[in-house]
Amino acid sequence: GQPPSHVPGELVDLWRAVAMYSAEHPDFDPEAVAEAAVAGMLDGLGDTSAVYLDPDQYPLAKENLESSVEGSYLGIGARVVSQDDLILLFPFSSSPAEKAGIEPRDALVAVGGQSVAGETVQEIVDKVAGPEGTKVTLQIRRVGLDAPLDLDVFRGTIELPSVASQLIPGGIGYVRITRFRDNTGEQVFSALESLNQFDMLALILDLRTNPGGSSEAAQETAGQFLSDGSVFGSREDRDGERTDQLIAANDQRLDLEDLLIAVLVNEQTARDAEALAGALQDSGKAVLFGVPTFGDASAYEFVELSNGGAMYLPVSRWYTPSGELLGKSGLMPDFEVESVPENEGYGGESQFNRAYEYLDEKLPAFR
Repeated sequence: GQPPSHVPGELVDLWRAVAMYSAEHPDFDPEAVAEAAVAGMLDGLGDTSAVYLDPDQYPLAKENLESSVEGSYLGIGARVVSQDDLILLFPFSSSPAEKAGIEPRDALVAVGGQSVAGETVQEIVDKVAGPEGTKVTLQIRRVGLDAPLDLDVFRGTIELPSVASQLIPGGIGYVRITRFRDNTGEQVFSALESLNQFDMLALILDLRTNPGGSSEAAQETAGQFLSDGSVFGSREDRDGERTDQLIAANDQRLDLEDLLIAVLVNEQTARDAEALAGALQDSGKAVLFGVPTFGDASAYEFVELSNGGAMYLPVSRWYTPSGELLGKSGLMPDFEVESVPENEGYGGESQFNRAYEYLDEKLPAFR
């Protein structure tokens, strides 16, 4: 057949060459060539986030992306780990599994009377899954006990934590957001509300190694510090049309207008986390500490193909409130501070210490 009229000349020549080759080679696989061509064209965009997903990869990638922003799931609330031919359970705090008596490192023997020997972690997770409120009987072995235990666990809705917080000496709060899930905004509000009861005077907001996730949750978080109607950032679509994203009114909002804020960022602070950091920096509400961020706050979409695969492509670009494109160079921190990755987190490392010192100097000496 003839190529479409709008195809560039170089591709017309390629089209004809492939047609000639296929006519002389009965084992020619046009689908494999088409997949390689799509992957090659995407590679030519120079955007490492733009990828081709074959029909096997696409459903898994779509499911993983959707589940990464979901704030809850139905289950028993335990991490399942395969180790030394054993299936070990680690229950979450206050989960159905913990309430049923499961302890960390209990070895799972059977689910509903069926042995789990030789099964993969995913097969076991699927076997344990079921409707909310229903019962599943788990047989486990525990170190120190001769006989196995049969425990009835009632499945329930498990909230996925994405926020950790604590009060640091000197009236400084610490909040770490690991990912933006659907319920992260509520968790941030709860954390700030709890810290505020202890007369929090300043805050260290840790966004290091946060890959983003739910843009709505990032905006809800910004709404704790920025006034209603202020610009969170703006999105520019393929046609170059830019739309401001405004902070929406929120009933769950604390009075934190005068709060001193230091934000920790690193090279793995990406997308919605970068957008939040940029909004707080541009507004003058926060000072950034760390190293330049990942450099990609674009919005991406799956473009489905006729073969069942898909392309994952950027569909818009992100600008900070001051109008700066959040591009490959990322956000520049106000204070550039290197850190050893193994030591990241609250306490005892350079980025946290520098932010703490900055806030401590700004606060009254007697407090």
